[in-house]
Amino acid sequence: MNPEIAILKARARGESSADGGFEELHRHYAPVVRAWFTVRASAEAVEDLSDVWTVFYPRWRRWQFSPEMESPEARPVLAFLMRTCQFVLLGYRRRQAARRGESIEERDVADGASGPESTHRRMEVGRLLDLAHALCPPRELDILLSKLAGVSALEIARDLRVTEAVVDHGFRNAVKRLRDALQSQGLRP
Repeated sequence: MNPEIAILKARARGESSADGGFEELHRHYAPVVRAWFTVRASAEAVEDLSDVWTVFYPRWRRWQFSPEMESPEARPVLAFLMRTCQFVLLGYRRRQAARRGESIEERDVADGASGPESTHRRMEVGRLLDLAHALCPPRELDILLSKLAGVSALEIARDLRVTEAVVDHGFRNAVKRLRDALQSQGLRP
């Protein structure tokens, strides 16, 4: 039995926590992810691309266990992880391409140079991501995170095997859910 299936089965039976399972998956797949990025990006970019684990972690926490996921033939975790790698790499490449014409000062601001404003901004982004994870169905959340990473609707549609209209609709729904939740809390959307 491959390690992924063992981890899924242990989680399905309640024998391991989500965090424990994530640590095992990270230990098992970190070299695979690192190698995948090393082949497709420059060596110095590989560390920046570790965001893939940040994106993958919330999805893993909500993972559902159906019988087909427990079959030895299924590899749903690796499939989702590799799709997440693709989205993160595409977003990274788009950000790098957009920065080629920027000055050093503009790049520092875009990177969120240290200071109270950037710390506050990171906290706000984290709060919004937590809210999105709580409010959005998995597909809408995947679409939202992908669009925020700079992946085009066409690429997302191709990866999810849906139409661009479905991607656009999912993105609008996710944004509306967030906007409505913020307004109900008396915060500006």
